[in-house]
Amino acid sequence: MSLNRSKNPRTQTLIDETMLMMRVVMNIEEVGNCWEWTGAVGNTGHPILHIRQPVKGIDAKGCVLVRRLVYMLSGHELIPRQPIDCRCGNKLCVNPAHLFQSTIAKVAKKAAKAGAWKGEARARKIAVAKRKNAKLTIEIAREIRLSVESGPVLAEKYGINKSLVNGIKRGIAWRDYSTPFAGLGAR
Repeated sequence: MSLNRSKNPRTQTLIDETMLMMRVVMNIEEVGNCWEWTGAVGNTGHPILHIRQPVKGIDAKGCVLVRRLVYMLSGHELIPRQPIDCRCGNKLCVNPAHLFQSTIAKVAKKAAKAGAWKGEARARKIAVAKRKNAKLTIEIAREIRLSVESGPVLAEKYGINKSLVNGIKRGIAWRDYSTPFAGLGAR
């Protein structure tokens, strides 16, 4: 079904916002005081909606965060890149009464408190990603760790900085996650 575009920009904005709000409402289910999103979610688990054309107040087209969309459609001014958080703590909630403007720092602290950046698995994943373009390999790091040669000699031998050699020997740099006992002796 094709809708004709209105010649009056205000009328067209109202039509676009109404159609968008109808799409949002069709994907909401009331659960207690929350309005839970039943549509698509992004890789972080937050509600997303695909829009075909930019809407006034939302600079993007494509996948947009539903909370930002609902916050804007409920009459609030959006600041670019400012997170919209939910008071109830429900990731799927899009109830405008629960939404508020937050800061990136506060959202990051909340995520850290929930355990988003903890754990050996995450440390291992980061270490592997960093090591893809590194001069060293885990085997060379093991050799350095077990070597009796001095730091400057090893640094020259492998073409790396002396401080990196010292970090490897102390178990701070290039930790070995292949064994469950790897971190017991080092910080």
